[in-house]
Amino acid sequence: MCASVLSRCGVALSQIQPIRCHLCQQTPCLTQCAEHNDTLNQHAAEYVKLVLAIGHHEPLYVDAYYGPAQWQAEASMLPLPELASRCASLVNQLANAGKDLSCQFLRDRHGFLSKQLGAVAAYLKRLMGQEFSFDVESRLLYDTQAPKLNLSDFSEVLARIDSLLPGEGSLTKRFDTYRSQFIVPADRVPQVFTAAVEQARLLTKRHLALPEGEQFRVEFVKDQIWTAYNWYQGDYASLIQLNQDHPLHLDRALELASHEGYPGHHVFNLLQEHELVKGLGWWEYAIYPLYSPISFLSEGSANYGLSLLMTKEERIDFEQRVLMPMAGIAGDLQHYHEVMVTYKALANLDTLVCRQLIDGEIQADEAARLLVEFALYTPEKAAQRVRFYQANRSYVLNYHHGEASVGEYVTNQVRDNAQAWEVFAALLARPRAASGIIR
Repeated sequence: MCASVLSRCGVALSQIQPIRCHLCQQTPCLTQCAEHNDTLNQHAAEYVKLVLAIGHHEPLYVDAYYGPAQWQAEASMLPLPELASRCASLVNQLANAGKDLSCQFLRDRHGFLSKQLGAVAAYLKRLMGQEFSFDVESRLLYDTQAPKLNLSDFSEVLARIDSLLPGEGSLTKRFDTYRSQFIVPADRVPQVFTAAVEQARLLTKRHLALPEGEQFRVEFVKDQIWTAYNWYQGDYASLIQLNQDHPLHLDRALELASHEGYPGHHVFNLLQEHELVKGLGWWEYAIYPLYSPISFLSEGSANYGLSLLMTKEERIDFEQRVLMPMAGIAGDLQHYHEVMVTYKALANLDTLVCRQLIDGEIQADEAARLLVEFALYTPEKAAQRVRFYQANRSYVLNYHHGEASVGEYVTNQVRDNAQAWEVFAALLARPRAASGIIR
């Protein structure tokens, strides 16, 4: 419409608001952004279909999917070399699509999709028999490498635990005996765990606006290599499974509730579904390939979430006031938390032992022995953890290395808890790979 027509209509030129790109909010690149976004949409669809096809070779590879049902129905068992060829072609196409992207949102989208696709290519090589060391695999699949430690690095922590738990017998035995007084009776686990999830949800909603209708249900299972699992169903719903092969200790109720639920995996997934899948139509976020860079943020943020949710004092108060009576547990909770906070400093033993196992430096029985002696696991728990290592390999670094990295990313940008929640929520809603988190 020309200026004279606008003038005759009584509209001043100064009143006209230019149309802005809904992605980057810039005026000049509206058409260009739309075209680039459409191109990335096409590549994202091919990426999703590729991951679905790989899932026929490894059922646990696709951790969650809530994209078009037709894509899932069309996915079939194709030869690995054919999938590798498709992946290589898509890598090249995506690289070309990344040229001349002026929109920062699209550059971020392209960068993350490229990282995910690179991990898909590496995982296909592994499926076809190529062997990787722990560190090489972690860089290819998770975009990071965990710090290298030695058993001697944990001597001071073990000495501190030893001083907190004086007595006869091995430290492993004393630690297990001490913790046993804080075991939630099996018949009270459902009530205690559900109460912990509900409290985590209540506190999370004070800081984050969760979509209407979001929900979860809890299921109790056995014979698994993990302690708990979130199966995101789409439409803002999750199934949280708690494995009852081993006892639930009181402190683990809130840890697992926040990790699997609020503000952990459940919130991580629903924010992406709300903001990216339903909000922007970015289908690559509707599928979660387990062995990929997004797991670093997923596990790291889930581990970190409880420290945002509650101070140490608030956590002890809730456990003492609500969970202990519910579980029928009595004991010195302050001392117990002092022991467990110290014990958490042994967390990186997880990566150390797994790295040695995957790299062939030790066998499974030696890995279990190290976990019993240095990580203070029971023999049964150690055997379960070794099975997890064998199944998931370098994935273990995502928990503790991820938690430390997410924690540093958040705290380095904020002055108070309110700001921390803002940075945390933005990170979940617009995920970054490890190289975009670790500074």
